[in-house]
Amino acid sequence: CCFTFAGCKVFYEDVFHFGSGKQPVGAPAFMGRAQHLMQCKCDVRGAEDWLKPSIILEAFEARAVRLAVNCAQNISKAASPEEGFFELSADLLEAAVAHCQLIIVSKFLEKVQQDMPGPGVREQLQILCNIYALSVLHKHVSDFLVTGCITPKQASLANDQLRSLYSQIRPNAIALVDAFNYTDHYLGSVLGRYDGNVYPNLYEEAWKDPLNDSVVPDGYHEYIQPLLKQKMRVSRL
Repeated sequence: CCFTFAGCKVFYEDVFHFGSGKQPVGAPAFMGRAQHLMQCKCDVRGAEDWLKPSIILEAFEARAVRLAVNCAQNISKAASPEEGFFELSADLLEAAVAHCQLIIVSKFLEKVQQDMPGPGVREQLQILCNIYALSVLHKHVSDFLVTGCITPKQASLANDQLRSLYSQIRPNAIALVDAFNYTDHYLGSVLGRYDGNVYPNLYEEAWKDPLNDSVVPDGYHEYIQPLLKQKMRVSRL
């Protein structure tokens, strides 16, 4: 995602003014629960708890609002809002990223809970949704831990569940990638093979390259060989 200074400023203002009694609407509406989210602890006791939409959503909401509130509090201590924005631009960016990831996760969770046409489609998208959420948690685990919304043990359980989800999605991974309709010519690789027989097929594909139509590539005798002979004469001197 790309975030401008103005975008970060609007995001900050939403956070800074949520205590004024005016309830935020739209994307920042979760900030209306800021008081609860600033104190809540995720109720995760086993790896399977990370499959519950309510727990995933609360973890992302708590992380987003706590990062945002920290930014607001630190900016309020600066000599001026402009100076605070300048000094905390990196922190504001992290808070904005957390906010955007929350929106993606919340909309993904909302969509996969709806009925979908096609057998098994909803189930596979549910797995993908959980993989996305837990992979983001894994990548940004320091944010979740620093803000205190989850514990190190709960983060470890999230990783356990993520590995399990990878195993579940693996039989359909190639079909899911093929759903984007990328041609083999576009991909230019034989690595995405369900049978795992990669290296023999890489070798076979390499032989199909036009350069291998002859033992000696075109232009070798005309261009390369004279250069090699010239270098050999120079080295002898």
